[in-house]
Parts: sequence; structure tokens; C-alpha cells
Amino acid sequence: MKLTRSICSREIKRTEVLDATGEVIGKVTDLTFTFDGNLRLSKFILAGSRWEEFLESIRIRPDRDPVVDGALIDQMDNHLHLNTTLDSLKTTLDQDAIGADEIRLSQMEKMDIVDKEAKKVGRALAVNFDLDGSVAIIVGGGFIEEKLEAAGLKADIDIIVPGHTIASIAERIHLNVSEDDLKTTMSDALKSKDIENIRREKAVHREVTKVRLFSHRPM
Repeated sequence: MKLTRSICSREIKRTEVLDATGEVIGKVTDLTFTFDGNLRLSKFILAGSRWEEFLESIRIRPDRDPVVDGALIDQMDNHLHLNTTLDSLKTTLDQDAIGADEIRLSQMEKMDIVDKEAKKVGRALAVNFDLDGSVAIIVGGGFIEEKLEAAGLKADIDIIVPGHTIASIAERIHLNVSEDDLKTTMSDALKSKDIENIRREKAVHREVTKVRLFSHRPM
């Protein structure tokens, strides 16, 4: 799958999906990931029209949403471009469409994030995808939110924790770094030149700035 830019799961959700003929076949409503030491995007789950979704919500028709394997996506820009057609896709009613080891984005967004001492440091807000194919978690809440609020930057900054800091994912997301490591790298990030520019230009419309807490793998 080719990315034309760094993109967040918040943008991907509700993105229109085009099949190999260029026809719109639905919108992204959820994503799935696998974790084996690395967090990897696995599947896209599509929603139909509002009418179809309404009929499914009141149980007049079964909840039968198409599932797109990441390998079927040629490119992701303002749309998701598939190399196949709708009738070739599995659906959420197929037992093998989504693996037992796959984690839905809608589940991750409800998970607490804890450090290597099992101390809660925040919660997962979204997932970020970089051009190099790496996946990272956007973190909010806890001391991270407190620091951003204190700096007057909460609405201007996405704090990103790279996938290589994740130790495991179960009921919670466990990191392999400590809260002190996070606080130190965040303090350094908030002193950067880009952050100072945001403080000076807050009256000017800007895109949310993404701040990665760890540029190198922690020891």
C-alpha cells in the first residue's frame, strides 16, 4: 500500500473507497491491526450507505460490511484505491474475514496506555501512519494532556508514541518505556523551535502539528 502523505486514522475513517474500476463502494468505518512486537495495519472495514447502515442498526438486515485486506489497496490519498472489486471482498459475516488475533481501532481507542511499571500514562486517541510504513499511537489524557493544557497547546498538538515503544496489547497497551522517559522526551519536544512558532502564531489557522516523543528506539 502506497501512502502519498502521513495520515491519521481519524482522516481514514469515513474515507471513500474506490474499486479497481474507480467506482465508490463504501467508506471506511473501522480498521484492524495485528501486533507481534510490531503494530501493523491489517484490514479496513467498510460501511455502506446511510440507509444500509440504518437497516443494519435496527436489525432488518444482517450487519454485513465488506472487509478489505491491506494487500488489496494500491494507494491511499484522499481516497482508498483498491486493485479489486466489491464482489470479491469478504464480509464481517465470513468467519475467516477478521482473525482472532486482530485488534480493531474502535477497541484500541478505548484502551488505557500504561508504562513499563504498569502506571497509566494516558489513552489511545488514534493511530498515525507515516510514509515509511511505520505505525504509531496518538496519545491523550493523563500527564500528557496536562502538559499540553499548561502550555496552551492542547488543540494544536498531536503527541505520537512510535510503535517500537509498545511492549504488548491486551486489555491495555503496555509500553516498554517509563513515565519518566515520556515526561523527559515530551519536555524536550515542547522546547523545540516548531512549538515556539505555534505559540507565536496561534491566531493563524494551522494544521495540527504531530510531535513524536521518541525519534530513536529506547534502550
